[in-house]
Amino acid sequence: MKVMLIGAGAVGCTVMNKLMKVSDFTLIVDPERKQRYSNGIYYNGEKLEVVMKTPEEADEKADLLILATKNFHLDDAIEEAKPFVGPTTVLLPILNGIDAEGKLADVFGEDKVLYGFITDLSSNHQGVETTCFSEGTIIFGEKNNAVSERMKNIAGLFDKAGQRYQIPQDIHHEKWWKFMLNTCYNTLTAILIADYAAINGNQSFVRCVRMVAKEVLEVANAEGVALTGDDVESMIKRIGRLTDHGQTSMLQDVLAKRDTENKYFAGAVSRLGKKHGIETPYCEFINHLLEAKRYVYNS
Repeated sequence: MKVMLIGAGAVGCTVMNKLMKVSDFTLIVDPERKQRYSNGIYYNGEKLEVVMKTPEEADEKADLLILATKNFHLDDAIEEAKPFVGPTTVLLPILNGIDAEGKLADVFGEDKVLYGFITDLSSNHQGVETTCFSEGTIIFGEKNNAVSERMKNIAGLFDKAGQRYQIPQDIHHEKWWKFMLNTCYNTLTAILIADYAAINGNQSFVRCVRMVAKEVLEVANAEGVALTGDDVESMIKRIGRLTDHGQTSMLQDVLAKRDTENKYFAGAVSRLGKKHGIETPYCEFINHLLEAKRYVYNS
């Protein structure tokens, strides 16, 4: 299978490290990144010998094209992907949030796009080096939740590569559950500059999580996704098991003074709330509060 990937950050490197060993693999990069990576990309201290091509060098079409960028790089990634997308190319975004699949469908057609994300990944990315502690699980599915032939082919590729994955009964429910977790925990830990140890057993923090989660749940239901109070409790229980000094990706971005995906989490809840006439004061507040935090922190 001809596999291509855009995004060589913490997520992309982790997936690339496995898939490049069992497929005809290409990393799609822009000219600046190709120059930056010319001395190597490193994963857990080992140099990855990966084929890189810019859009100008495109000479083949992908069977599977995985997008593993941040949301704010997705528009650029779509432009970079265009020369590599052919009639039978399957696109699999594994970004956080709930917007990527719609954007890809608008450009390439709904029939080419799978729904996906990655969970339980713990890693740190700096420059051209990624250190991974837990390699994560790719959750993916068809929009209609069918187990199609192309789904089976990708599952076979992941099996061969040793890449953990799950095909859920309802991919939309799973995406929104992860979106709720990102909105609650990424945003609040980034505002507080708090790692998992700091929030473990912190009942005031959990109360804030429930306030934000209630708004996510209401918006999800309006969007036709059946999140429930049980989903909120399972999220709280799951994060409650984390007792180490690990950090959410958004907290890492704030500490490194990088852009965050804030507007794709709390900001997205506020946007969809307005669409459905649902008030989302907590999400709107933490959305603006994090931007104020970043302004002060970066000054």
